[in-house]
Amino acid sequence: MKMFKDSRIRRGLLLLPTLLLCALMPRAYADPFETCPSKAFLIQHTIATLYGVNLATGYYSELSSDLGTSGKINALAFNFHDNYLYGWGYEYAAPIRIDSNFKASPLVVDNLPDTDFYVGDIAVDKNIYYVYRSGADYGLYAIDLAPAGNGKMRATRIVDGASLKLTIFDLAFHPYNSLAYSVDRSGVLYEIDVSTGTSKILSNVGASGTFGAVYFDVDGYLYISRNSDGHVFRIDVSQSDPGAEFYAYGPSSSNNDGARCALAPLVAASDTNIDFGDAPASYGTTLSENGARHDIGAGTLFLGSQVDGESDAYFFPLSDDEADSIDDEDGVQFVTGLELGEDAILVVDSSGAAHLNAWIDWDQNGVFEAHERAIHKLPVSAGRNKLAISVPFWASAGDTWARFRLSTTAEVGPTGGVGDGEVEDYKVGITAAGVTETYYPADNSWATLAYEDNWPLQGDYDMNDLVVHLRTNTISRDGQVLGTEISGELVAVGGDYHNGFAVRLPGVDAAAVRTDNMQFWINDRLQSVSPLEAGQDEAIFIIADDTWKFVSPGEGCRFHRTEAGCESAIQMRFMLRVSFLEGLPSTTMPPAPYDPFLFATPGYEHGYLFAEPPGRALEIHLPGASPSAAFNPAFLKLGDDASSVERGEYFRNASGMPWALHIGNEWQYPLEYTDITVAYPQFELFVTSAGTSNASWYLAENASVQHVFKSQGQ
Repeated sequence: MKMFKDSRIRRGLLLLPTLLLCALMPRAYADPFETCPSKAFLIQHTIATLYGVNLATGYYSELSSDLGTSGKINALAFNFHDNYLYGWGYEYAAPIRIDSNFKASPLVVDNLPDTDFYVGDIAVDKNIYYVYRSGADYGLYAIDLAPAGNGKMRATRIVDGASLKLTIFDLAFHPYNSLAYSVDRSGVLYEIDVSTGTSKILSNVGASGTFGAVYFDVDGYLYISRNSDGHVFRIDVSQSDPGAEFYAYGPSSSNNDGARCALAPLVAASDTNIDFGDAPASYGTTLSENGARHDIGAGTLFLGSQVDGESDAYFFPLSDDEADSIDDEDGVQFVTGLELGEDAILVVDSSGAAHLNAWIDWDQNGVFEAHERAIHKLPVSAGRNKLAISVPFWASAGDTWARFRLSTTAEVGPTGGVGDGEVEDYKVGITAAGVTETYYPADNSWATLAYEDNWPLQGDYDMNDLVVHLRTNTISRDGQVLGTEISGELVAVGGDYHNGFAVRLPGVDAAAVRTDNMQFWINDRLQSVSPLEAGQDEAIFIIADDTWKFVSPGEGCRFHRTEAGCESAIQMRFMLRVSFLEGLPSTTMPPAPYDPFLFATPGYEHGYLFAEPPGRALEIHLPGASPSAAFNPAFLKLGDDASSVERGEYFRNASGMPWALHIGNEWQYPLEYTDITVAYPQFELFVTSAGTSNASWYLAENASVQHVFKSQGQ
């Protein structure tokens, strides 16, 4: 028989004889819980405190801070065979049973090692409590909770902790398949067969940390709670490659363990203490879609005059207002309309001090995306709060949806649960009065930029070391430029050197750029790093710091789309949206395509003229465009360069030949190692005549067709 371990002696207590120890054990327990609770249990702190937790919202309330123990309790589990809670009591160094009075009593269990367990759960199909600890001397143990006739319980080791080597902090049993599951600190999801003591890896769920509380619901979803921040994630273990979806904001703790009945629904139909939004379902509104939801709790924090709850969302065209005749969408008043490029004035009525977050579906695609956040964790006080939001110039005119979330939790997203406050959804209209768009070269075509990266040497002069398609859209109103869109694609990379690509707005201060709603997309993915180059007075946007990061040559090819037969698909498309803090006078906005330029990627050599890698200090611009402040002017007039600072002439050789070209259509560029004057025989006369002769040199009919790159589609 084992109950107390040797550490009791170190605390100044004597081991009691077995008969006396048994005499002190409780012979009867207080009543069990009446039924398995639908909300989860969470136990925390060095002196155990038990909480009730709603996993749908993260709301928690204290159930008991006096469990009759002076130590921690871990490996918490609910046993629906007898409706008691079980766990491991550190004070007793033994399993404990918690009754409906929230009092813990130690159990007498034979055949357990001299250690504490912090991982455990009770099987759904068997009245057995499983505990686990890694290490060869420990392992996975099964404790039959139906004691023998002498009142003793016995543990059976299924496998040692060196054979079942898992770094986990809790586990939970699936409601139907008799298997247990857990996620380790690096995010690896394990499926554990407790009957054989084996495990297999299902996936990496994409979330890492110490997950001290692990739960299942009746639908077979696994929930994991991270100790450090309390974030609750949901995992569908039935998927072929399960991933973790952020689900709710729960309580954080350095010591965390949880339990719930795996056969109970996450939210019962009778539970109407949760406030949901009512935007269309695509916005993340219902519980099944992890919609925005707030636990009403005490009902003291809300928008407007009141808040009501429901067990699930009534999404548009339905509304919870129609279901209960209570209009609780009354906390936000739009004082002015939403007009492209303008600030809109709102009044937000809050019942108390909290934080406000809001999203507006500016592009009307039916989703609240990260870049559509209109208000970010704004502190508001009790009463009416006047505030302004900026309507981006790129928003789509027409009807759309807005979502406002009030909570004491500052950082919340457009979906997921939170433990207090309210969510309100509004259908709103966006207007575009007086706004004009000016595309270059047109809204459905491209201009071409082509670079020879051997500058200041002429090199092979094939003008295909970097080829970019570019389109701009300048948005204006009443003689003021509100912003610009710059779209493009990397068409070809034909050089051995590593080069970057950037676009400068000459004469436009970097400080004029509105950085809070700037968007930069690469291959339809919103980038988290700002492209606005730091440390520059002018607005310069780094599209790619190394073009070779974004393209590949293709099988059997050395370069990307510059050799015959090497027709690898275009692999990098980009789109940049830039708004200005205040409208720029149209006369100060540079003409399209602005100033796109190539620069040397830092850390890579760039020819024998440079003893050290020149990096960002080497730029190649269109002929006549001055370099930026990052350029090293000592590079001018090296090699074949004949730039003249005095005359404002840059990036030409003595014959006037440039190292970069801008052509107003989709141009067929020369093949690898083919001089442009061979591919386009009229080009040299066009340059030397200062453009007065052979103005159509770049057209396909004026090319030597065997010397230009053509894909199968051309």
